[in-house]
Amino acid sequence: MNLITKTTLLYLLVALLVFGFGGVVTYVLVENEVRKETDFALRDNLNQVSEELAEGIPLSVLKRGKVDISDLGEMARDTFFIYSDTLAPHPYLEGVMEPYRKLTAVRKVGARYYGFSITDVFIETDDIYDVVVEIMSRLFLILGVAMLFFSFLITRLLFRPFQQTLQQIRSFRLKEAEPLQLPDTTTKEFRQLNTFLTQMAAKARRDYLAVKEFSENASHEMQTPLAVAQGKLDLLLETQGLSDEQLTLVQAIQQSIGKLSKLGKALQLLTKIDNQEFSSQAPVNFSRITEASLEHFSELATLKDLQMSSRIEPNVQISVDPVLADILVGNLLKNAIRHNGQGGWIAVELTSEKLVVRNSGKPPRVPTEQLFGRFQKSHATDGSLGLGLAIVKKIADASQFTVDYQFSEGAHQLTVGFA
Repeated sequence: MNLITKTTLLYLLVALLVFGFGGVVTYVLVENEVRKETDFALRDNLNQVSEELAEGIPLSVLKRGKVDISDLGEMARDTFFIYSDTLAPHPYLEGVMEPYRKLTAVRKVGARYYGFSITDVFIETDDIYDVVVEIMSRLFLILGVAMLFFSFLITRLLFRPFQQTLQQIRSFRLKEAEPLQLPDTTTKEFRQLNTFLTQMAAKARRDYLAVKEFSENASHEMQTPLAVAQGKLDLLLETQGLSDEQLTLVQAIQQSIGKLSKLGKALQLLTKIDNQEFSSQAPVNFSRITEASLEHFSELATLKDLQMSSRIEPNVQISVDPVLADILVGNLLKNAIRHNGQGGWIAVELTSEKLVVRNSGKPPRVPTEQLFGRFQKSHATDGSLGLGLAIVKKIADASQFTVDYQFSEGAHQLTVGFA
């Protein structure tokens, strides 16, 4: 639910509470006003009857309908007006009682005292309640419709700069040189937000460029001394008179330097993927990439006497960065060969929905879902950095693919789904 809808619903809830309270107040005020006006009419009627009686009109004539007069003689005394509620038969509906307002008083007319009793119809509280509810309901309905219409209309106009800001943020890329351009607005809060976002974007780009430059420089500068050390060790191996123990130590150093060089390249690749430097996604022939990788690793598989089989659907077009696609397939095949046993097997299947690589091998020593983390190894295998599946997972995430690792009945199965 967006902000405009929430705001409108909140306003309607507040309006409902206000109208509910206002209905109660209106009901009380209307009832009091009706009672006051009815009492005023009764008092005016009493004064009129008193005047007519003083003019000598007979009691038999004045006793009409709702007026009752009794002669109390000369010994009574005047009283204050007494108002009361009573019930009387309905004038038209037989057997139905309706509320009346009654005024009783004793007044002296001429030399004698008379008792007056005058009644008048009093509007029922149910009728007042129905009228108030009807009025308030119609007002709330009109207000609600008007509020819904104008709220969406006005808030859309007011929030247009905010929507434009969101659109600019979505299209902002750290690796692009263009600065974040946010729309101008006269709203103070939106201006403050845009200022903050512009500063944060500039800082994020500076940090990104600094980290990118550092990682590239570190990787490049690290490869140079490693290459020099590797060359020196090659020359040392050609030196005459080295003992077997010395040769073993030099070869161990060469292996460590080679592993360190591979580690630097792998970490640099992970950093580039995290920084979204591979964003040129376009339809590529995944069948051709898979076949090329199979041919490339066929000699390595032959050295371990591995039986390789494949079932590749022709001309599978997948939208992905071609460099990442080649690294993805290569890492999967390299992983299947490295963690296989002598004389084992590898089976590769490619369709337009998924790529499946199955191979024989020992059960993993850690849960399969943990093998996609960095430096996680299925076994303590020499030469393994523990980054192969981490790179596969990063490439899959960057390409909106899914990846799954299962081990069942002596077979490892890695599935990449093309979402």
